[in-house]
Amino acid sequence: MTDHDPVSAMRRGIDAVRKQDYLKGLTLLTEAYANRREIPGPDGLSYYALCVALVEKKYKPAIDLCNKAIEMQFYHSEHYVNLAKVYLAADHRRKALSTIEKGLKVLPGDESLLGLQSDLGQRRKPPIPFLPRTNPLNVALGRARHARETASKRKK
Repeated sequence: MTDHDPVSAMRRGIDAVRKQDYLKGLTLLTEAYANRREIPGPDGLSYYALCVALVEKKYKPAIDLCNKAIEMQFYHSEHYVNLAKVYLAADHRRKALSTIEKGLKVLPGDESLLGLQSDLGQRRKPPIPFLPRTNPLNVALGRARHARETASKRKK
């Protein structure tokens, strides 16, 4: 293997992203994919997409690349995790949670998906479930519920 071996660059790029060194990951993964004419394999594609989103702030192409990786390897949880992180970077929390739920349908019990889901938390049901979440009654009651719970936590 040489320094310019695409497989080696891809592995090092993925390792860099896993260590949250997104700039180095972007550089290495760009190098790995630079001379390929066909669509690259999905192994590094979602990691490359995550770097594009976090470093270059190009969310739409990053979302498309993650979805391509999922299309190619729907049974790999890291692709769902990376897509959820891209959605979070783009400030689309609801889509991130939806992506995690889709991943858990394919891979129930996956620790990385469950961990991210736990970190994000889940929205509670609206106080009046048959009304839309945005209904003024649900908004007011939800805020009151939150204020009450926050106050009781402070007393403890």
